[in-house]
Amino acid sequence: MPHTFLQRKLLCIMSTSAVLCLSTSWYGLLLAADGPNTAAGTSQIKSRATAREAEIEDLTQYPGLTFVKPGFSTKAVRKQAVAELPMDRLSPDAQHKSQALLKNLGMFRRLPTISFECDPEVYDYFLKNPDVAVSTWRAMDISQFQLQETRPNHYRADAGDGSVGDVELFLQTPTETLIHCDGAFKSPLLPKPIVARSLMRLHTTFTKEQDGRIIGTHSGDVFVEFPSPTVEAVAKVIAPVSHNIADRNFKQMTLFVHLMSQAMARHPGWIEQIGTKLDGIPPQKRLQFMELVARSSSESRRRMAVANGIQILSPDEVLTPFRQVNSQGSGPNSTQLTNGTADTKPIQTANQVSPATTQK
Repeated sequence: MPHTFLQRKLLCIMSTSAVLCLSTSWYGLLLAADGPNTAAGTSQIKSRATAREAEIEDLTQYPGLTFVKPGFSTKAVRKQAVAELPMDRLSPDAQHKSQALLKNLGMFRRLPTISFECDPEVYDYFLKNPDVAVSTWRAMDISQFQLQETRPNHYRADAGDGSVGDVELFLQTPTETLIHCDGAFKSPLLPKPIVARSLMRLHTTFTKEQDGRIIGTHSGDVFVEFPSPTVEAVAKVIAPVSHNIADRNFKQMTLFVHLMSQAMARHPGWIEQIGTKLDGIPPQKRLQFMELVARSSSESRRRMAVANGIQILSPDEVLTPFRQVNSQGSGPNSTQLTNGTADTKPIQTANQVSPATTQK
């Protein structure tokens, strides 16, 4: 397999569902252009990708993730996934684009169901701001992928090699996200770019554990249309490989969100340093990212304290005793403290003059 394919694969490890939708489209195209071109090649890859090997890979490469269900691509699951699409909640334009894609559906995948510890606010932030998520990868020197917001809920993606795509957020609720992507993959081996369209439905829920941890569980349905019959035919032949890569993409995306949430909670200083390096986003979004880090760290400490039976006091609660003492003193600037007994005899502090000294 060409080294350029491996490089692009690393560049396409994205951190939000919007980018996953785009990269899923491109993976099918990458495989069609650079992947195995015979059934024998596909069979060899399938034989190596045993269930045991996949399980070992999940344990070693995705720490902190729990895989509830594997991915599926059966006709029954596809039929169910199409029926579950929230068409009635989409705009007329979004309905038209979705129905056109489903009419010429070339590939479907129900991605694995994964559970992981994550701050819901961090998860929601990256879904609503995929350009910030991609910018963090550039800040960490992992990828030079570009994702620019062109208008609300619309993004322009550019891999820097002629491969471009338009990502549109069709719908987002606390539990459901629907994204559409229209991408064109440019390969030096092909005279013209290969076009593909994707629709992804992401379903997410959060639960709170007894120890205070917040566990998110999500899965996704990906629908891909290949306008070219030739590309679609090749994609179907190597579908097992395409599905494996789509699953891996989703696992890597989930791991990124999990680790970013953990880092914000436990190592906010390091994340803030990354925040100073963010490029390609408006200053206001950079400020919002910094504020998110501060809130996530504070909320994590609060949850841990509550789980351990430690009382958390707000600033007003901390100041209340001092204000009460001040109001009970002999004057507006009094700072007398009491000894806690019934007679509430004032306690002399180091900077107070005793009555005996005054009488002398």
